[in-house]
Amino acid sequence: MIEVARAKHPDMDFRVDSCSKLATIADEHFDMVIANYVLMDTPDLRATMEAFNRVLKSDGVAVLVFSHPCFPQDSATVSENGEEICYRWSFPYFESRKCTDPPWAHFTSEFIWFHRPLSDYWKAFLAAGFVVVDFEEPRITEDRYHLAKTERSLKNSKTRPYSVAFKLHKMPKPA
Repeated sequence: MIEVARAKHPDMDFRVDSCSKLATIADEHFDMVIANYVLMDTPDLRATMEAFNRVLKSDGVAVLVFSHPCFPQDSATVSENGEEICYRWSFPYFESRKCTDPPWAHFTSEFIWFHRPLSDYWKAFLAAGFVVVDFEEPRITEDRYHLAKTERSLKNSKTRPYSVAFKLHKMPKPA
């Protein structure tokens, strides 16, 4: 993918790095870090958050979106009338663990991800030196209803919490 990206955009800087280290990026290099559906796939959440904090300038912002850990969509059961949704875990919700799913969609190998309760994310943000300034459970808005491919997809987008979004602020260093 990096080769394709470099070929299509030779003027941009693409790097391969571990998000728990970001070794190719200098301290206080960016004003903003955006991680879209990354945090549930990193084995070391705390190290990742520390790396994000390190590469952000003082007063920098991190915007993080990831799968909602409280509502596992793959194990949701919907009632016949479609009005009731039940979520269940095959393990205790508060147990952080590595999970492996069989290939799906465009993936050709097993899919590895990490379940963590929502409070583990929050604690990792604070431990890394961030302040949570906003939190949202994104849902479809009326002006985007037309983007839903089916009525069922639209209903699900209106009623199911698929993801969470955090806006974090890196506190300035004391003078």
